Parts: sequence; structure tokens; C-alpha cells
Amino acid sequence: MFKIYIDDVEVKCDNQFDIEEEFMNPSSIILTNVYPASWSPTDLMNNYYFPEDYTKCKIYKDDILYFVGIVKNSADMELNPLKPHYCSLQILDPSTLLSEGTTLDYVIANKTVTEAINQVINSISDYGFVAGNIQIPEQYDTLIGAYSTLDKAPFDVFQYLSQISLTRWGTRMVDEDTTAIDFFSPELLDSQGTIKLEKDYCSEHHIESITYDYSTDDYRNKQIITSDEVFGNVEQTQTILSNGYDTSFTTEQKIGKINSIKVNDSEATFATSNEKDLGITADFYYKVSENTFDSDNVYSAGTEIEISYTPIVQGREVSYNTPEINRINTNLGRNGTISQYENRTDVTSSNELQLVGQSYIKFKGIPEITLTITSRSDFLTLGGKYTFSGPLSQLNGDYLVKTKKTSVTQSDEYNWFIYEYELTNSFDVENELNYFDNQRSKANGNISQGEYIARNVDIENTALIIFDNAELIEVEMGDNILNAPLNAPLTQ
Repeated sequence: MFKIYIDDVEVKCDNQFDIEEEFMNPSSIILTNVYPASWSPTDLMNNYYFPEDYTKCKIYKDDILYFVGIVKNSADMELNPLKPHYCSLQILDPSTLLSEGTTLDYVIANKTVTEAINQVINSISDYGFVAGNIQIPEQYDTLIGAYSTLDKAPFDVFQYLSQISLTRWGTRMVDEDTTAIDFFSPELLDSQGTIKLEKDYCSEHHIESITYDYSTDDYRNKQIITSDEVFGNVEQTQTILSNGYDTSFTTEQKIGKINSIKVNDSEATFATSNEKDLGITADFYYKVSENTFDSDNVYSAGTEIEISYTPIVQGREVSYNTPEINRINTNLGRNGTISQYENRTDVTSSNELQLVGQSYIKFKGIPEITLTITSRSDFLTLGGKYTFSGPLSQLNGDYLVKTKKTSVTQSDEYNWFIYEYELTNSFDVENELNYFDNQRSKANGNISQGEYIARNVDIENTALIIFDNAELIEVEMGDNILNAPLNAPLTQ
């Protein structure tokens, strides 16, 4: 049995309504044919029920608080005096205030991810938000770059903090006035149980259907990643003899970073061309990704110039998923290698290129599976990790409950609750594949070096003015005529 209260007035709702929940997506429901439970059929004809916007809606299930929402608007009312005056309401989850409430106006700096999360939550605590379960892996909970929240909604800031910490976040109801904000990494979650594909288990939990969507777009088992320009792993050392007149010198490979330059075994100074434009002086200048470096000086013929530098090279990484190759080879009796080629420009070193390729094979080698479970029992927790066990070995493994949809139907005194869960096994794929981009975002924030944030500051200055050695002349009041002094009062 469920009961609905709006501003502590019990109302009835004759329709079926759904409560949809998904990570980072506030839920809302539509109530139709709403009227106070105390009204008689005659009252339905004679009275109009029109609740205020932004009042509180509470839904109880078996006298336990089940859902708290905000009445956003009311509409679709029948005004014909000959028909019942039902009302339709849209009910929003309080977490919608994260995107529709106030915007922020400060800079997050010199804080870890956890400290930044708590700073944002504290700034919106008057909306009823509190810090919930904050679980961030230690290796990701490091200092982040300066990040401006100016004119950003808390929702946007939480999205950013979730991205750079490789975590998920969501909201949950604590009580009718409080909503908790949780950040967690799926890898830190404990399994909440095993979903068994057995008759007894399905009967016990009133499971009506279990279906799966098995992705077939990740069968490639050889990943070839190239990048036109990355920092090489091996430092290059080259000796060049001056010809006595050239001031530009050529290296065998493109220069990524100069480590040292010696002229006849004496250390020389060097800087980039951009630094030169800023007024920095040095013996030699260079541009990244070019195979030349220059000097403003002319060195005599035979002068030895020894340069040590990290080169820019064309990177190539090949990664194999050997078990998958062998499986296809065994099944088909022919070469089982299926390749994918990709050129990336978002990595800066060949070491990173190798890690990207290995991550791709590791996670894309596992098919992405979505399980959909429909039940008349509320037995799975949104955001919970569960182990699936059944006769199909390809489906067995850990899953995360990604979405939950609750359908409620009431007829007289009877209720029907249908719960539809969507579970996925790929909850870490996107984070792993975007690891390097996320780390750069963490280091840089959204304020680059040399940039600043403008602020609107209201300043009121009050000062007492003291005249030193001032001579005061009293102007005699007279008629306002043409020969009156210019500063005479205008009187008649």
C-alpha cells in the first residue's frame, strides 16, 4: 500500500506512475488524476485542487518513506463543472536543484578531489545536501589544478570531479529534508550478492524476465596505435662542427626537449623560441618538433657543439589479445587475428602510447554486456555491484546496477510494483581508456597559466574629509538677476 502526501495533505492518484533513477540523472514522476483523499465524489465536482508550486511531495510505501519530491507545476485540469476536477502534477527529485539551483562563484585550488567535493557540498548545504559515501582510490585522490566554478552549477562541478577521479557519483534520499551525495569507484565496492539464473532464485525474488544485450563490436584482438609525434624513450647525443658562418644547426631527429648543450666542452645556455620572444636570453634557441636550433653568435670553424636532447619520433604500439586470437584460430581453423588501426594525437610519449594500447586490449577484449531484469520484488540496489552466475559462461561476472525504474499501479486498495533494473559489466571501460586525458584535466583544471578569474565586488567607501588651512567665503544672498555672482543662490 502506498500513500501520497502533498504539503502533509493526503492525496489520491488513480494512475500508474514511474520513478526512474539513473546515475547523474535526477528522477521525476508525473501524477495524474490527483485529488485530496478526504474528498467525496460531490467534492470532486464542486471543488478545485490546485497545490502551490515547489511544495513538498512525500510518497510512503507501507508507512515507510519511499520517495520525496518537489511539486514543480500543476496543469491539465478539467474545469467543466459537469466533470470531476482532477489535477496533474510533475514531481521532481530534490537533486534537480544541483542543476537548477544557485551557481557557484569561487576557485578550487590546492585541494585534493575529496576536499574539493566537500567544499562544493558545504557551499550548497542550505539546499539540504550532505556528504555521503565518498570512496575515491588513493592514487586518484591527489591535488588538482586550479578550477573556477564561476557561473557553474554544482552538477557541472561534480561531473568534472567525477571524471578526473575515475569515479561515479549519485544522490540518495536520507530523509525528507536531506539528500546525500555519494562518490565511489566501482573497484572499491563489495559485491552485494550473486544473481543466480535458477528457478528457485527467480521464484524467490519474483523475477518476471531477464534479458541481455551482448555487444559484438569488440572482437578485434590486435590493436595498432600510431602517433606522428611523441617523445622518444632514448636520449640522443650529437656532435656538430661549426663551419664558421652558419648560425643554424641541424640535428638528426626532431627536437622534443634539449637536455644540455656544450661548446668545446663548456656548458652553454638554451631556451625555446617562445621564451626568446618573452625576453629570455641564451646561447641557443630551438622550436619543439623541429630538427634545427639557432644561435645569435657566430662560432669559428671547427668549434665542437655537443647537443643532448629527447627526440620527437613517430610512435607505434602493437598490442595483442592472445587468448582471443587462439579462440578464433581454433574455431575457424585459420588465422584468428583481427586488427584495428588508430592514430592518436592525445599522448605525448611512447610510454603513454604503449599503456593506451594495453588498456584498450585489456578492456575492449571483454564484450560489453547489458542485463535487464524485471521483477515484482525490490531486491537490487541502484549503484550496487553484483555477481551474475548462470549456465552461459560468457555472461558470468561482475555487474553494476546502472538504472532502476519503478512502476506503480494502484486500483482501489491494491498496488502493483514493477521494478526494472539495467546492469552493465563495462562500468570501468570508459575511465580506463580516457585515463591520460583525465589526468591532464586534473593537473590543468580550467585555469591555465597566466589566466585569472574576474570577480564582481561591491565596495562601499565612506571617508571623513578634513580641509587644512581652508578659507571659507560666505556668498551674500541676493536677487537672481543677471549681475548676481555665478555661485549665488537662485532666490527671488
